[in-house]
This record gives sequence, structure tokens and C-alpha cells, in this order.
Amino acid sequence: MSISGINFVPHIWNQAYNPIMWSVASNQTNQPNFKYVFDLYVNGDTNYTYRLKQNPNPAGNGMIDVSSYLQPYTDVDLYAPETAIYNDWYGNSANTAATVQVKVGEEYSVNGALTMFNGSGVTGSPAYDLSTVEGASSASPNLVRVLAAALPYEEAVEIMGKNTTNYYFWSDYIMDGDGKFLKRQTGDIYVYDYDCHALAFLNWWDQGATFRKAVQLVQIKQYDANNTLLSTENIQNVESGGGGPQTSSAYTSQSFSRNSLLLYFQCGPKNLQTQGVWNANTAYYTVQAFGKTSATGLPTPGSALSELVTFRITDSCTDLYPRVRVSWLNDLGGRDYWNFTMLYQKSTNSAGETYQQANYNYSGDYPVPVESDLSNATKNDAWLRGGNKSFNKVVTQTFQIQTDFLLQDEVDFLGAIPESPQVWIYVGDEDVPKLVTVTNVDYTYQTVKQTKLVQATLELSYSKVTKKQNV
Repeated sequence: MSISGINFVPHIWNQAYNPIMWSVASNQTNQPNFKYVFDLYVNGDTNYTYRLKQNPNPAGNGMIDVSSYLQPYTDVDLYAPETAIYNDWYGNSANTAATVQVKVGEEYSVNGALTMFNGSGVTGSPAYDLSTVEGASSASPNLVRVLAAALPYEEAVEIMGKNTTNYYFWSDYIMDGDGKFLKRQTGDIYVYDYDCHALAFLNWWDQGATFRKAVQLVQIKQYDANNTLLSTENIQNVESGGGGPQTSSAYTSQSFSRNSLLLYFQCGPKNLQTQGVWNANTAYYTVQAFGKTSATGLPTPGSALSELVTFRITDSCTDLYPRVRVSWLNDLGGRDYWNFTMLYQKSTNSAGETYQQANYNYSGDYPVPVESDLSNATKNDAWLRGGNKSFNKVVTQTFQIQTDFLLQDEVDFLGAIPESPQVWIYVGDEDVPKLVTVTNVDYTYQTVKQTKLVQATLELSYSKVTKKQNV
């Protein structure tokens, strides 16, 4: 008299904008008025956040997709660490990552009274805990972690089907020695010395030792053009610096915290300048995450947990146009960047409405200005009146930007820009970006020495319009 089987479970790491599904079976489906009851506990709620009741499907199973219930808890607007006005090195995931625990039970009529059962044959609220492909974690039992990600359909289906492979897709992004940052760009990243940038990363490794489950620090090494090391900065990952879960670099163990499941690390040249660690002679620098190798309270870096990302400084002296740095939300829930340098052409449209105003002032002392009292402005403002008047005027700015000639893999990478739901730009050396909408993309093709080159042109409009005065 209970839940009799679990047919399908999700992975422990999931995308909010792809299905997050369970399928369960009960041996009580023949009872009158039978329904499966699923309780969702979001972000550690002690009382259920949502209660879902569902009739059995034709196979007799209860199947739910909870992704739409988690999407409001993954707010992608909070990427402050990217901007140079943000004071902390790290930004946490208090509003950008969510967790959910699902418990299932049953409801059906007993002697005419609708009764709820806990999933194990006892009356009461759902208590049968639904697990994941990876099973329960000692740090976070049966908590599914949800990111602001939206993978392509084929990729998402493949991940769901890998129900015997722990972590599968997300295993590449777990900081376990060579973990990737949440970016789609590969190879070296080229930046100007006034560019902002942030790298996002998953910050919990279930299989790691108790002192090595989360990132200890991020290391920045700056080099000159002769490959001489100029400086090494070890940026401790602590709550006071915007990260976590540890509160001090002297920790010997780490505790699970949803607020630090995903972290953002600011690492653009402009960010390093703001933090006071930039070297004017830097030609390139590297960024890499580290974890402790033993339960020591020392703050010195242990061994690498992530890939090594190299940033190379680009000379902007020869640019004909101000560079436009485009930052967009990628399908992993992190951000990617590209500098457009070949064209910046701005247009302004000031659409509005008009009305025809009477030429004479019927409400004042004089219908027109009179020579006997010209000094009295309040009585002689009729010259302002009359004719075609403007109101509800709104100024919208649109512009074109253009890349240099690109290789095909770079074109494929930039193809994510018009697909992204959130794009913003920095024009010149601006510290604060502007939200934009991509309205059109055009490609120009050229073959040079048997190599196909492509030039991309984007048309964008500012998302925020300016409303002008009514007169």
C-alpha cells in the first residue's frame, strides 16, 4: 500500500529551462479518486512550497516536470560582479541558483472520505523522498540544484537519457581538478585594458574531501610581453568577499550552502584596476581556481581545481571606432563576451504624437501679446501657443556594430548573441553597461587563401527608452 517504484529521476545538477522530471509508480492506483501528491520544497523551505496533485497517466504512473516552478528562483539579472563599480571579487548565487527536494505520496477515498497517504501506506503528508541519478549527497540529501541554464533540446534530451552516468554533462563543469568555467568561448580571451569580465563556476564537488568541496581561492598571474611573471594574486573565496561557503580562509572543512552553489569572479582588466592589483606592464594574465589539499588552516593555495584561462591584452590605439563590448547570458547560465571594433554607427528615433493647439489664448488676460504690457510675461505668453504641438515623445536609440573578419568557429560562437534573452553592451570605456535588444544579424563572406572568413554585423536597440517632456 505505497509507492512501489521509481521509474525515472533527474540528475543532481539541472537546467531551469529544460525538463526536470520524475516518474513514480504506486500499487494503489485502482483506489477510488486516486491521485499522486507531490510536495516541492524550494530553497530549503521547511513547509512545502508547492503541492501538486496528479491523476495517473495511461501507464498508471505519476510523472511531473518541476522546471517551471523553479524558474522564478533563478534570477539572471544579478551579474553585478562583472561591472567595475562592484566592490567584491566574488558574487554569490543567492538569487541565481535554486534547490528543490521532492516528496511524493498518494490520495484516494477510504470509506467515502478523501484521505492522504505519505507514500509508505501511512496516512499523512507526502514523505517518500525522491532521489536523483547520483543518489543522495551527505551534504545535501536529495536536493536537486537548478541553474539559470537552457541547453538545446537535443542536448537536454541526451542528458536526461543518461540515467546511469553520474553528473554526465555537468561533470565537465565541476571543480574537481580541470573543471570548466560556465562559458562557451574556447581558447585565449582577448580584452582591452579597460574591459570588464566575469567568470562563473559551479562551487560544490560532492566527491571532494570535506576541506575540498568548494573552491578555496582564485589565482591571478600577470605576465609581461617577455613572459616574465609580474605578480601573483590569491583571491580567497570567503563570504566577506562575496563568495563562500567558508567565512574564513583558515577553514578545515566546508558546509553546503545554496547561496554559494554558483559563484561569479570578476577578472577583467578594469576589474583588476578597481581592486588595485593591475600592473600597467601586463601583456597577458591567467585565472585559475584552487582547492586545499589537506585540512589545514593555512591560506596558501593547494592544487588546481579548474582549467587555466588566459586573457591577452589587445592594443586599442588603432581602432577607428569606439569598441563595443557585448556581454550575453549563455545557455550554461554564465556569460560570454566579444569586442566589436570595425563599426559603431548610432541612430536616434524620436517618435511621438502631436495635437493642434488653438492659436489664441482664450484662458488668460490677452488673446495675443499686447504692446502696452510686454514686460508682463505671465500675461503675454500667447506667442507660445498655437500650431502643431508634440506630446508623448519617446527617444529610441539604435545602432550597428561590426566585427573584424572571423573564422567559422568564431561565427558559430557569436551565433549565441541573437539567441540570448539578455544582452548588454559597454561602449568605449564605460563602467556600467546598457541593456540592448538584437534586432538583426547579417553576415558577409570572403575567401582568403582558401580560408573562408566571415564578418558579422549586428543591429541593436537600447532596451530602455527616454521619455521627453510634454508641452
